[in-house]
Amino acid sequence: MDEIKREVAFAGQRVKQKVIFALALCSVIPLLVLTYTLHGYFIPGGNANIIAGRLQDLLALPILVAFTGLLMAGGGYVVWDLASAISRTASLVTTAQPSHPATVSRSDEIGTLMASFNRMIATIEQQSDEINQFPKRLEQLTRQAFRDPLTNLPNRALFMDRLTHGLTRAQRRHEHLAVLFLDLDRFKVVNDTLGHTVGDQLLVEVSRRLTSALRPGDTVARLGGDEFGILLEDVADAETAETVAVRVEESLGQPYRFEGREVFVTASIGIALSSAKLGLPEEILRDADLAMYHAKAKGKARHEVFDGSMSAPALDRMDLEMDLRSAISRHEFRLHYQPILRLDTGKITEVEALIRWQHEKRGLLQPDEFIGLTEETGLIVPIGQWVLSEACKQARLWQVEYPTTPPLVMSVNLSAKQFQNPKLVEEITQALDESGLAPSCLKLEITESTVMQDAPVTLTKLTELKELGVRLAIDDFGTGYSSLGYLKRFPVDTLKIDRSFVKGLSPDGGDNAIVRAVVTVAKSLNMDVTAEGVETEAQLAELRALGCDRWQGFLFARPVSPERVAPLLASDQPKEKEVARA
Repeated sequence: MDEIKREVAFAGQRVKQKVIFALALCSVIPLLVLTYTLHGYFIPGGNANIIAGRLQDLLALPILVAFTGLLMAGGGYVVWDLASAISRTASLVTTAQPSHPATVSRSDEIGTLMASFNRMIATIEQQSDEINQFPKRLEQLTRQAFRDPLTNLPNRALFMDRLTHGLTRAQRRHEHLAVLFLDLDRFKVVNDTLGHTVGDQLLVEVSRRLTSALRPGDTVARLGGDEFGILLEDVADAETAETVAVRVEESLGQPYRFEGREVFVTASIGIALSSAKLGLPEEILRDADLAMYHAKAKGKARHEVFDGSMSAPALDRMDLEMDLRSAISRHEFRLHYQPILRLDTGKITEVEALIRWQHEKRGLLQPDEFIGLTEETGLIVPIGQWVLSEACKQARLWQVEYPTTPPLVMSVNLSAKQFQNPKLVEEITQALDESGLAPSCLKLEITESTVMQDAPVTLTKLTELKELGVRLAIDDFGTGYSSLGYLKRFPVDTLKIDRSFVKGLSPDGGDNAIVRAVVTVAKSLNMDVTAEGVETEAQLAELRALGCDRWQGFLFARPVSPERVAPLLASDQPKEKEVARA
């Protein structure tokens, strides 16, 4: 548009210059001619000869007049042509339409003016279309900002805005409101089994059922993933909110039909009511979220109303998470080791590395007190890398100090997230290189559930690890579901029998048959067997009779610090049992 303005201004200036030139031509030339013609009559002291010459000049006057007239006519034509062209152009401009632009067949400044005008009209039309579309675009942007694109429900931002206004109204009217935090149970199973398309269809249908189960003035929103929020205003008490929760549970509990099959999905619901203090919208939503987790912990497919006692564990967990994030930099993690012995010789052939957390205020924490949190936060990957590095270094130190044939083997547990880490092979190689430990002296333990989670991918990853030369073991074997077809293809060296089966061992116990079956399967696949959690001589005797290869447990030693493992490694027949048990 600025360029068009400059073109119009330039063309207008040229027209103005032409008009001034034409007017000057028309006015100046006659004056020059008349001045020249009459000059002789006013010269003082003139004589007859001079007057005779002037008479000759007077005879040429008609010619001069004619010539002057021609010049005036030419200048007048220029002015008339410009004026008429401008008049026609103005008329065309006033009647021109964007779809039918004005045309002037000229190549001079008037043509430039008309072309610039047509370009200006086209630009204005384009901008006009954009202006006319602005309300529609504004509506689209508003929808994107405050609506969930899949279900068309309000999103978290709009839900929090309505909750904020609802709290203000409740305070002004001395009323209460309730927030229901809803999470679908086993939605991930449906998503992974039937595909994301069916998962999306399920979310849409859940949204429809939630909306139909509520009053017209209530708000249901998709907060993210399979989480939904419900805002109930003008609620008398918790029972009213629970009545709505029951109605929602009944509606969602009906079967869903997708692609010719029935799908059943339930929901865990947390309920939080505004108090006399009201509080912030975020606090009420957080309370409902905590109540929902309590509902899941009690078996799912139910609802729970928030009370103050629920927040204490959550706050404690939050504090623990904050401490966990800085535990590595503060060097608070410790590795304890539990010896693994051969059943036939009684000698220590392996040690298993087990992590502990020496918390500044809470003391020595066992894995079950923080490992779950490390997996949720993703910290299990860097922590697991630290464990791997430290365990390899310690194993190599013991090999040098207490040489045996074959060398001592270090067992390290891998979590599911570590196993899925694309840099796992690289990190293991680095730990081996830095410590100087031979790959054959490192055994990686992976739980049965992790191994069978995605068997084809697991087979590829296990093969990559085996190519490094490390040993592989399936931990907690018997607690999950293993396909024997895949088990025989996995390059695994050891099956570790879970302590729950060892605990039930007795001369006439039912777990004997399970252990015997595991040993038989392992032997047929050229694997050895290690039993965990051995606590009595009777259990040890049964394992020996069943053909088990190795064992570990409190009967010999608890997991202890490196300093207390050293005396056990110093003798082929360890004599420090009592020290280790203390």
